[in-house]
Amino acid sequence: EMHFLPDVWVDCDTCHGHRYNAETLQVKYRGHSIAEVLEMSCGEALELFANIPKIRRILQTVCDVGLDYVALGQSAATLSGGEAQRVKLAAELARPDTGRTLYLLDEPTTGLHFDDVAKLLDVLHRLVDLGNTVVVIEHNLDVIKQCDWIIDVGPEAGDGGGQIVGCGTPESLVERMSNDEVRMTKGKKKKQSANSTFDIRHSSFPSHTARALAPVLAAGPLVDRKPYDPQAAEKRRAGDVDIEDLGRDIRMPWEIDGRRWHTKERVSRSGAPCRWDGKILDAIEKKIQDLGEFSPTDWSSSRTVVEIAAVKKTDGWFFHAITGEPWLVKLKFRTAKSTFRREKLLEELQLAPLNQLDHVEQYGNDARVKCKNLRGPFQEVQVNAHSWEEIDTPAFWRFLEEAVAGFGKFAERVSENPEDLMPWKKLGRKWHLARKGFPPGKKPDWNVEVLEELLDLLHETTGADEDAPQGQFLWNNQQVVHLMAPGRSDPWATVHTKRLAGVDLILNGPSGAFATGRIAELAAKRVIASAENGDQVKLRFTTADDLQRGDLPEFLAEHLAAVDPSSVAAS
Repeated sequence: EMHFLPDVWVDCDTCHGHRYNAETLQVKYRGHSIAEVLEMSCGEALELFANIPKIRRILQTVCDVGLDYVALGQSAATLSGGEAQRVKLAAELARPDTGRTLYLLDEPTTGLHFDDVAKLLDVLHRLVDLGNTVVVIEHNLDVIKQCDWIIDVGPEAGDGGGQIVGCGTPESLVERMSNDEVRMTKGKKKKQSANSTFDIRHSSFPSHTARALAPVLAAGPLVDRKPYDPQAAEKRRAGDVDIEDLGRDIRMPWEIDGRRWHTKERVSRSGAPCRWDGKILDAIEKKIQDLGEFSPTDWSSSRTVVEIAAVKKTDGWFFHAITGEPWLVKLKFRTAKSTFRREKLLEELQLAPLNQLDHVEQYGNDARVKCKNLRGPFQEVQVNAHSWEEIDTPAFWRFLEEAVAGFGKFAERVSENPEDLMPWKKLGRKWHLARKGFPPGKKPDWNVEVLEELLDLLHETTGADEDAPQGQFLWNNQQVVHLMAPGRSDPWATVHTKRLAGVDLILNGPSGAFATGRIAELAAKRVIASAENGDQVKLRFTTADDLQRGDLPEFLAEHLAAVDPSSVAAS
């Protein structure tokens, strides 16, 4: 009984109908927020994004079908039937075209203005120019006169129709009607014999379409239509910007003033304001820099991480603050192994579980202090803090002093024995062939023989050695081995040695040197990807049999020759 009441719309008290929170609406492109952009008509949005090809192409197709007046964010449920049909046409025009599609349109001009009909005809011609077939059920003479081929069904409507009256070009249909009328006037109408073939192009039925079309064609004017050129439409214009590069030169708030962003503004990952006290991070950072010798605090590299590293950054970081949580700031300290015991820290710091903090809208009985020994000489302590009062205690500042002192011992040990921290720099090839360096508790899905044979094959291809002029292996990385080619600043080949799924080989070469078919039989998995300075051939090996697939040695030689032609003679 309530169905007779009209719909009632009430604006949200928080966003006031904009559908986005305040933080999102503060982000603007050329002075417009996302809500303002969605309120624009498609024609206005096309002007706004005219220099971004990826957006311009789609908006242009919407305007081409006569929908430039429709708001960009208009609900699909509020579109009329004709508008919805033209939206579908725009979607078809915007997607990659195969030129082998059949389009069936039922009365697409119903309710359209004359100007909109002209735009619709341009779109239909464009589909045909691309090689597609368009079948239109239509009574509009402006559409009929531009058809390549007419199938006239009649002679009358409803029960009086259903017969093919004639078919052909608009001109031929009118011409046959005129000839039929002349013959009928002279009483020379031909009778079709019973055993002759029926020709629908010379039907005895009258064509009302041809009769209505005759004065339209006679009035003209006849204009040559220029076929649609997709390459010209896709051609870049002066000032065009790729969407991936948009805003690349714009500095983010944490890059402009990192300390203010992490201690004052403190916006969480979800966009909501952080409720933990920013004074915590400000005071701890100053105290750490006073207690020891460290690199300058990195406030600006990340939206949600503040880092303090050793003076020599290769010795690692001491302090990480994770600032993207709404209720807690996560303080991570890296120090020498066995500097702290978890039970003692819990007793000294006295940080209550979240369930005991009535003003914190986050729950849990877990301890807010974590302490674990990592592989190598590391120990990591994490303290999850909310308020300044629970951190500003003698116990916490004493803990901080001990952590800084422990990191000093750790850094001193690293300088004396760097292999404790980075064994790959000392072991080289042995490190990469060892079953070390994988995630704890997990084993790789491939045998070490796969890596050994691949490295030997690369050695044979280049003749590479530690001092060989043809190329050089670089073993001083934790997870990859680089193979350098003469005259190149970047590696020719890179082997990932510490991935669980397989041994990955990446070959860097010129663009277009090899097609996908050339590597179709190689390795267990293979792909060619575009890179900044050319193409990358990526191959994955999981068993020794994968190295025997296709002609891997010949392909490696071909690829190296494409990178360095002088290597052909050397190899």
